[in-house]
Amino acid sequence: MAHDGFVLVHGGYHGAWCWDAVRPLLSGASIAVDLPGRGTRPLDARPVTVDRCVDAVIEDADAAGMERFVLVGHSMGGITITETANRHPDRVVHLVYLAALVLEPGRCTFDLYFPDGAPPLEDPAGVQPLMDEERAHQMFCADLDAEQFRDAHARCVPEPLGLFAAAVSGYDSGVTATYIRCSRDQPVPPAMVDAVLPILRPSAVIELDSDHDVMLSHPQALADVLNGIAAIA
Repeated sequence: MAHDGFVLVHGGYHGAWCWDAVRPLLSGASIAVDLPGRGTRPLDARPVTVDRCVDAVIEDADAAGMERFVLVGHSMGGITITETANRHPDRVVHLVYLAALVLEPGRCTFDLYFPDGAPPLEDPAGVQPLMDEERAHQMFCADLDAEQFRDAHARCVPEPLGLFAAAVSGYDSGVTATYIRCSRDQPVPPAMVDAVLPILRPSAVIELDSDHDVMLSHPQALADVLNGIAAIA
């Protein structure tokens, strides 16, 4: 099926910048979206909602002249790409979940990581501060050396709390999906992926030998996989 290229959606604490090393390696046109709360869409007084994130994807795709596209979401970006496909299935030719969260319908990220009860959301427009550098390096970017990690961490921002409490409506968009799992992923470990694959029912599952932030640590390997997906999308 013909498409206009890739739309890339970052995960928590990141921004469009995290795709910089991947985009030149892709076989077609691409755009990277800044979700609300960073980059071209800086934080304001409003809570960051799924509605606003979906709007950001469609706005950027429209501005780039992309009518139909392969939609890639990393980590918490899985929430945004799921709802974009649910609301705009005519625009998305293939969904790619990259080390991404797949939530049970009606449940949120807080539920996933706090099964005994999510912490209260005192300020929906507030933010979750950055993790300390040593822990963040080991958890998200262990394949990067110290200098590479410092460069990336310096560009990260506190994550708006709104998306931690956001739920998805389901996985019935009819858009074909691929899940890319990372062998040394800590935030989305193998056991978590195994548990959610029956919810997503992807057409393919691909494993990369990587940490969680594979677009930073292994851009060529990731681009090769994305190019293969796009070729048959």
